[in-house]
Amino acid sequence: MSRRHTFPALVWALALVFCVSCSSSEAPQNVPEEVTVDLGGSGVDLGSASSLEMEGDLANEEKPTRRFQPITLGNNSKSTVTKTEVPDEQKFDNVLEALKPLQIMLGDWGGTTFKKIGGFSSVETLDWVWDLQTDPAQPALVMKADKSRYYKNARLTYLTGKQKYQLILTNKAGQKRVYEGDFSVPLKKVPGDDNPNVMHSTFKLSLSLVEPADEKKYAQIIFNQQNNDRYMFELYDLRGESYTRFDTINTRRKGTSFAKSDSDYGDKTCVISGGLGTSQVTYQGKSYWVCCSGCRKAFDADPEKWIAKYEANKKETKTQ
Repeated sequence: MSRRHTFPALVWALALVFCVSCSSSEAPQNVPEEVTVDLGGSGVDLGSASSLEMEGDLANEEKPTRRFQPITLGNNSKSTVTKTEVPDEQKFDNVLEALKPLQIMLGDWGGTTFKKIGGFSSVETLDWVWDLQTDPAQPALVMKADKSRYYKNARLTYLTGKQKYQLILTNKAGQKRVYEGDFSVPLKKVPGDDNPNVMHSTFKLSLSLVEPADEKKYAQIIFNQQNNDRYMFELYDLRGESYTRFDTINTRRKGTSFAKSDSDYGDKTCVISGGLGTSQVTYQGKSYWVCCSGCRKAFDADPEKWIAKYEANKKETKTQ
């Protein structure tokens, strides 16, 4: 072989040896090692070691913080729901029924105190009416007094939960006294002295002071109904364990009796209270009777409600 052909062959041979040597001297690739856990003799492949490391890194990686919109508490006109209070009709009827024996006191009265100051008795004017609007489920008889020594106004109602009557007296200074009690002498019907055909109501309603609890002055009040046109308002002080009368207001009706009896008033039955009507109100061309200014106000506020109750009561009475 000539020198010209030998030299290129030698160069290619040396290059081939050099490449093989370089490839054999390189570090082997880091091939992931298979991890096998023996559970009861059967191998469960959990993946490669690098896979476990990646999962561990993800587990330790800090999770992004969740953010919430702030919640606003308080008055929000968009979320406020207004509930309409529905009067308890059954409670109203029960209270009204319990107060019917006392509606004999409706009307204008003139009172004179038995106790004299400076040689003179105190003269006062009283006006009792129904209050059916202050609390729709708790009707009451309310009184306003002019020139009274002991009170400026009063509110008399019946507590169905306690089955007791409640009287709240307010004096000129705005101080309130709360009394509770029941009939000490039950309601009776007796013939009138001037007209035996007219039945008169008599009773005693005894009420003891509950607020303020430790007060001994005027600790008991008794409504002593003598007849349809006269009642005694008796005030008692607590002395020891007994009551001693402090003063009595002799009260007489002014003008015509508001309740000659508690039976049947015919066409003059009050459309609201069932008592004796003294004046008329009109709705949609038809007239109805009311017994006092309180019933007139209630009728004017919602005539359809009271007419419906009145007609329902009339039908129930006819079927009995």
